[in-house]
Amino acid sequence: MSVGGLDHVYVETRAFDRAVAFWKALGFAVESQWGEEGHRACQLVSGKARVVLAEPAAGAAPQGPTVHFALEGAEAMQAKLAGAADVEMLTPLSPTHWGTRWIRVADPDGHTWVLETPAGT
Repeated sequence: MSVGGLDHVYVETRAFDRAVAFWKALGFAVESQWGEEGHRACQLVSGKARVVLAEPAAGAAPQGPTVHFALEGAEAMQAKLAGAADVEMLTPLSPTHWGTRWIRVADPDGHTWVLETPAGT
């Protein structure tokens, strides 16, 4: 049970095309893109760095960037975090609609952090 590294940073934007242009200017390239007008998303890559950029749900304000860490030993980490006094469990180990499993937690300052593992691990 451990965090194996940074998986990606998730960023929501209301200015999708301009945000993609911003990341491209920083040297990122679009690796994959999905969704439709009004709820588009893509993964941008530069070297080992990955950013998932997405439009928020209709009427929702974009949330701040969220760091997703690669998780190894998901069940053991779930058990450890369940008993941790300084960890607020926002989402217990759950499948995502994009084919992974994740745990969402908040730190004492209310920042959200995500621990994510491929489905079936």
